[in-house]
Amino acid sequence: MATEEEIRAEGRVSDEQEVLLYNIALRQEELGREPTNVLWDKVKDDPKYKELFDRELLTYQIYDHGVEGTPLVANLIITLKGIRYCIMYGDEIVPKRKWDAAGRARS
Repeated sequence: MATEEEIRAEGRVSDEQEVLLYNIALRQEELGREPTNVLWDKVKDDPKYKELFDRELLTYQIYDHGVEGTPLVANLIITLKGIRYCIMYGDEIVPKRKWDAAGRARS
């Protein structure tokens, strides 16, 4: 498991990536994962996701429905390293979010 020192040494990701990572982290809980499903075609070549995958802050599982022509679905899963990142920088990430915890738009 990555330590805080290792995460700090790698540096921060972009604001957009931090908000994305934080939002996915909020969907996961100690009793299990609330799936964050997206079309694989939308994330596989997207540089903001690629860096999160490469740095092992986020991972994924791909689901194939077995029907030709059906798009692949990726279930995005935050790693323990990603959770630690969000905890370390959470106070700085929260104000960047468009919505507060109650679902109200930030002004």
